[in-house]
Amino acid sequence: MKKLSIVAAAVALLLGVSTAAYAQDNKEEFYPNWFVGLQAGGQTTFTNYNSLKLLTPQFAVQAGRWFAPEFGTRLHVMGYQQKGGIAEGQYNVAKQTYKFNAMTADIDFLFNMSNIISPKRASQAWNWLLIAGFGANYSWDYDEFKGIVGSTQDSHPYYHEQVCGTKHSTFNGRLGTAVEHNFNRHLALSLEVDANFKNDLYNLKTNECVDWQLAAFLGLTYKFGMKKKAPQPAPEPVPQPVVEEKKPEPKPAVVEKKPEPKPVVVEKKAEPLSETLYYEIRLTEPNSENQLNKVAEWCKKNPGKSLLISGYADKGTGNPRINAKYAAQRADKVAKWLQKKGVPASQMKIESFGDTKQPFSDNDRNRCVIVVGN
Repeated sequence: MKKLSIVAAAVALLLGVSTAAYAQDNKEEFYPNWFVGLQAGGQTTFTNYNSLKLLTPQFAVQAGRWFAPEFGTRLHVMGYQQKGGIAEGQYNVAKQTYKFNAMTADIDFLFNMSNIISPKRASQAWNWLLIAGFGANYSWDYDEFKGIVGSTQDSHPYYHEQVCGTKHSTFNGRLGTAVEHNFNRHLALSLEVDANFKNDLYNLKTNECVDWQLAAFLGLTYKFGMKKKAPQPAPEPVPQPVVEEKKPEPKPAVVEKKPEPKPVVVEKKAEPLSETLYYEIRLTEPNSENQLNKVAEWCKKNPGKSLLISGYADKGTGNPRINAKYAAQRADKVAKWLQKKGVPASQMKIESFGDTKQPFSDNDRNRCVIVVGN
């Protein structure tokens, strides 16, 4: 009992740590993905026999695709040894069980109820799924059943081969639910329970009543093929034309001629500089060399001017601690890049705001560094 408690505590600790780690990194945009998985568990059939005596182990494989945060499909194949039961007096033999082999293949539709109910939830480490599908059962290896009821073949109206002939496949319908825990964006652990509607011929005999099969599985799922879309650059603002008001021409005035003043040399003012560099989620390396070269060239032409480098992070993802780190790293790496291009550190001032300030109304544009020279 003590060892069992230690194992349970270790599993709980592992799930808690993985949930906390995944929660810091799971607020990114959803991308359609494929998945494959293995499951192991057990099943029993509800018929005219004691269901506890019909328990057998089951194994399953699955492969599918999530098309949206709320919806996906899969091919699910389960099977192994099955059991059936002959009630007292049925087939004129004693009450007993028999074994046979069966396999069920279903096309299932998956609904992520957690995302349907709460599409903007903070953590996606846990998911609750509903499952609905249909398919077919296939059974074989009837020797044990035939050995029990073989003597009644000619006299009993419900003998399998008299009713079914050589038919080995029957219809299957399914309703189920599952709880899924994501260790990270690729690996998940799931607990699934399915109720399968079985044709009366599923267990090789008929009693003029459909059968139900309850199956439970513990499984591992691997998700892959999450292709990200390339970020679209923010459109440059279009300057509005300035319409000057036309004033009436003044009347010529008689001006007394004065000696011409000496020419005054006016120092040419530097043009102001403003560049904004945008980033993808969790990236800190500057990715626009053309913009950075433009900043470096401006600094060389204006050595007496100052350069302000401000780092930001979007408030819609992550948390304040992580966002503060990303904003500071983005601003610092821009400054280091400019230093390599010959811009002196004394000419630059660096600041970062994390997600406390959002310069743009569009959330994704706030993953940026703004460089201002004046």
